[in-house]
Order: sequence, then structure tokens, then C-alpha cells
Amino acid sequence: MEVLVTILITTVGLVGLTAMQMQSIRTVSDSGNRTQAVWVVNDLINRIRANEVAVASYITPNEQRCNDVPGGLKMCAAYAKNGAPVAPAADCTNQELAAFDIWDALCGTSAITGEQNLTGSASFINTAGLEITDIGGGDYQIDISWNARTSGQTTGGNSVYFLEKEETAAVQRDSYSMVFRP
Repeated sequence: MEVLVTILITTVGLVGLTAMQMQSIRTVSDSGNRTQAVWVVNDLINRIRANEVAVASYITPNEQRCNDVPGGLKMCAAYAKNGAPVAPAADCTNQELAAFDIWDALCGTSAITGEQNLTGSASFINTAGLEITDIGGGDYQIDISWNARTSGQTTGGNSVYFLEKEETAAVQRDSYSMVFRP
């Protein structure tokens, strides 16, 4: 009887440790997404400030995602293809540079060139999305969103998504926003 009680107590403890480890893995993943989003936002703010002539060209009509890269986007920065340097397009306008900056920061050069071995800042964010809006008064807002980790399923088989402080959400997207003035 004592052995059975010991086994039961040990099993409950191990199940608790397993659940805690799974929660830790989810939290680290979401923390990594948030850190990458902060880097992408800071990168975009610096690009916008460097191209201050075309600040309005950075405003997006809706959330942009990497699978929606527009055709005809010019490569306005040098990159390497198969280890060899490729020069940027020599005739990029400020508006074309703004379009390039958005997609390069969000998806990386591989989304534009089709090269599979090139990555960008957001390559580590799960299904990254980007929206830049003019909120008036000379201020702009950048929103980066991503798919949050699944924390489990309900008894009906529906996915439940973990937020902060053990809250769950009905939608899978989490986001990071920053307001700035160029």
C-alpha cells in the first residue's frame, strides 16, 4: 500500500513538472516573438527616419503579410546570391525604397528575390504581419502581429491560445505596437 501511495505521489509530481515545462516552452516562444517584433519595429523606425522624404509612403492600407509581397518590388539594397554580391537597383525612388523597406524588414530579402537561404529580422516570427498607420499630429504607429503558441485544446477540440497571466484568447494572433514621430 505504501508503495502505491509513493508511486501515486511521484506520478502527480512528474505530471506537474511536465505541465510546467510545456508552459515554459510556450512562454519562451512568445517572448522570442515579442523580442523579434521589437527589433523589426526599431529597424523600421530607423529606415523611416533615414528616408524622411517619403514618410507617407510607409503607411500601409492594411496588415501586410509575407505571402502578399507585391510583384515588381525593386531590390533597393545589395544582397548576396549564391555567395556572390548583387548590386541594388540603381534607380530606386524614395517611394520604392519605402516599399522595399517594409517588405525587407517584415519578410527578409528571400521574400523579394525568391532565394530560400536569405532571412530577415521577422523570419523568426511565426506568420508575421505588419501595419503602419498615421495617427495624426505627426505621429505614426507600427503594429507587428504573429501567431501565438497554442496552449491546448478544449474538450470540444477547439484550440485555446495562451496570452499573459494565464489568460486565453479566442484568436491566435498576438501583437506589439509602438507609436513614434519621425
